Amino acid sequence: MRSYSIHTKLIVLFIATFIFVCTLFIVFLKTEEGDRIKRENLKQENLIAGLFNNLNLENVNLEEYLYNNGFNKIENLQSIKTIKEKAEINFKAQNDFCTFTSLNYQDDTYFDLQCKNFNGLFKQNFNNRIYKIFIIGFTFFLFLMIFMYFSVLKSLDSLKKLKKQISQVNNKEKPSFIDYEDNEIGKIALEFEKALNKSQELANSRQLFLRIIMHELKTPIGKGRIISEMLKEKKQKERLIVIFDKMNSLINEFAKIEELFSKNYELQIKAVDFNSVLNQAKTELMKENLDKIIKIKLHHNPLIHIDIDFFSLLLKNMLDNALKYSNDNTCKLECFENYFTITNQGAPLTDSIEYYFQAFTRRNHLRTEGMGLGLYIMNEICKLHGFEISYHYTENKHCFKVFFGEKNEA
Repeated sequence: MRSYSIHTKLIVLFIATFIFVCTLFIVFLKTEEGDRIKRENLKQENLIAGLFNNLNLENVNLEEYLYNNGFNKIENLQSIKTIKEKAEINFKAQNDFCTFTSLNYQDDTYFDLQCKNFNGLFKQNFNNRIYKIFIIGFTFFLFLMIFMYFSVLKSLDSLKKLKKQISQVNNKEKPSFIDYEDNEIGKIALEFEKALNKSQELANSRQLFLRIIMHELKTPIGKGRIISEMLKEKKQKERLIVIFDKMNSLINEFAKIEELFSKNYELQIKAVDFNSVLNQAKTELMKENLDKIIKIKLHHNPLIHIDIDFFSLLLKNMLDNALKYSNDNTCKLECFENYFTITNQGAPLTDSIEYYFQAFTRRNHLRTEGMGLGLYIMNEICKLHGFEISYHYTENKHCFKVFFGEKNEA
């Protein structure tokens, strides 16, 4: 079902209510008008019956009699002529002395009296107090409804303001949540500001904590690196240097991952050839005999627009993941004009690839090291660059493809 905005729903509700109330008002008026005409006709019939019972009509002042019974005489000759020509006859009665005709013209009831010694056209008055009260009440209700409609619309402006400020937060701006009315929307804005401040405090404390840890770790690593240079035994010296360099590289990688998790990083995009990215990834991978365990075939060496630090981290994690879950501890990398692929032999996945793209998910039945972040990091870096990553499993091989240009698989 299509979702409509609150503003649209409010307009539809107002229009439907307005039409319903107006229809109800018109129906009431029509019903009341019909009842009024019946009452007036009955009144005229009773009046005629009373006149018929008076045997001496010649001695009765008919004009005064009609006036006392709620009738006023029409004096304007043109109006008399128009009414008689266009009016609808309700009923007609006569005796030897007078002819009585009940007329209905433009929702008003008239009484035409033609006697031997007197004639005239009279308009029947009726008590319209109930009409006035109803019309005043209806008018008041309409004004109240219109006022509430625009009042609610004005309140919705606060929602638009809150939405704009939330967008500013997403754009890393710091809006001020003030000038809200003391209503539900104002309370939501206040609670959102509290939650935002708390979230920022937690993020800042986390970043500070990680930076302190990384800073404190770098100090003993640096000292260990210096001490290892002083060793005389060449083999032990080289091993320690590799270990300390790897630890230092891991700390730098943790810093990048922290930026990736916090979504608080702006890419430094530059045009870099794929081979340069590959060389940096191989250095970060810090594995021996890379040329033997990774079969590399560059069909093209395309120039791609990337953040080289993050993209090398992507490539490093893809290669490390492929080697980790390979049955023969090898993998294959091929680069084409618009994409590159990494394949390795291994058992099929037990869940969909989308499951492994989540953070901290791994294949529990395999005894491998890691926290289950490799595929998550790959997917997030591709999202940052606007690249597409795909996966398929055929002939006992896992194959990941990263498209950095137009998707064209000939």
